[in-house]
Amino acid sequence: MLAAAIAEFAAKGLHGASTEAIAAAAGISHPYLFKLFGTKKDLFLAAFDRVNDRIHGAFAAAAAAYPNGSPLDPDPNPDPSGRLWAMGKAYYRLLDQRDELRLLLHGFAAAGDPEVGPVVRRRYAALYRFVQETAGVDARAMQAFWAHGMLLTIAAALDLPSLAGEEAWIEELLAFPA
Repeated sequence: MLAAAIAEFAAKGLHGASTEAIAAAAGISHPYLFKLFGTKKDLFLAAFDRVNDRIHGAFAAAAAAYPNGSPLDPDPNPDPSGRLWAMGKAYYRLLDQRDELRLLLHGFAAAGDPEVGPVVRRRYAALYRFVQETAGVDARAMQAFWAHGMLLTIAAALDLPSLAGEEAWIEELLAFPA
């Protein structure tokens, strides 16, 4: 059901999405959808949370795998900034989850709503703190990490990964830093 919500909200945003379409895609009745989620905003926020949980999980798995014989740095005491690189690479692999990344953008755009904004900010802050604590890098490295992540999110929304190879600027934009 949340997969159907993610797809619909990614395509049309909070206000343009149809709960009827979500219910139909999920194979449930429209009234049952509201029995489960209460309001359209509650459903949107549940979908937003699902996407954030997926990103957090990808970052956690990448960071956890890094110190255990990573091909990037076989040192038993690796540089924590390597964990930041590993988390960035994990986000890069999420580019094929275009609907999820577009939903993130819709969440940011809807953050002016008094019910949506606090949830979006809380999730963003939690992910930021997790990355910062896990990677142990300075503010400048964090700014570069988040800036590159937003660049990749926009690239996914524009469907640039599917156009890779057609134009040089797309290749340059999508190249993952070494």
